[in-house]
Amino acid sequence: MKVLHIGGTGFLGSHIVRKLIQRNHDLTLITRDPDRDMPFDKTKVKFIKGDILQLDKLKISDRFDVMVYTAMVPFKPGRISNKKFKELEKITKQYFQNTIDLALRLSCPLILTSGASFETKGSQLADETWPIARKGMAALGTCYDEMIREIKNRNSIPLIEMLPAQIYGNGGMFNKMISMAKNGKVVLLGRGDNYLPRIHVEDCADAYVLAIEKLPYGKRFIISDDENVCVKDFMLHLAKIFKVRKVVKIPGFILRLVTGKHVFSTLTMNTQVSNELIRKELGWGPNYPSYREGLRSLIE
Repeated sequence: MKVLHIGGTGFLGSHIVRKLIQRNHDLTLITRDPDRDMPFDKTKVKFIKGDILQLDKLKISDRFDVMVYTAMVPFKPGRISNKKFKELEKITKQYFQNTIDLALRLSCPLILTSGASFETKGSQLADETWPIARKGMAALGTCYDEMIREIKNRNSIPLIEMLPAQIYGNGGMFNKMISMAKNGKVVLLGRGDNYLPRIHVEDCADAYVLAIEKLPYGKRFIISDDENVCVKDFMLHLAKIFKVRKVVKIPGFILRLVTGKHVFSTLTMNTQVSNELIRKELGWGPNYPSYREGLRSLIE
């Protein structure tokens, strides 16, 4: 298949690209810097030098079977003020709008990425019929919901939505946690009694490969492992894996002051999800069915 990928040099994207190369697909990546080192064989892919934020400068003449979006709006970890949030919200909207406009221009099916952000209580399990909870940093994607409704109302693009849980593995923003753990430090933010779904990056990439190859138009898929885990248990197991003797605990009121209300709300949201639909529709299943196997893989 001929695949155009936006975000293919990022943490998740690079894993998807590597797997697609192994399966002999024809890949083209849009990237600002095609000359930098990448964690896959660059000779096996084509590059378009450019930025999705500058859509008018992208010269694309090829036809593609599918376009994949896994880009992440760049921002540094730390406190997100209201001003910074507004800036990120504006960029996020432009990312999504330009991606959709490019898909329209190329008359190309589109696989879009949002996130498994749902608000559940007790033993509730959110599935794909639930509305995305636009709280905290997930509120950056409010524009996404509006755009998706318009696409569906007009039936303008064959669309597939991917909603990954929090992705972990060797790379990306999770590298900071691994580095700290290797140096004997694991930090528990807040009480940690809330649930946040997780998915190993390799399993997440496998889900995208299946979506690319099967193209189940009109579907949205939650990508999560088989076991919902609370934040505290996840971090304590990370400490156990790396033999960290003491876990540093940061109280919630300090966490809110340090990170701001947007990040705080994201970190303390309670979300439990079901991966039943993607198992049934795509025949997908995680190689790391829970955080225990997934975290163990980080030191193997």
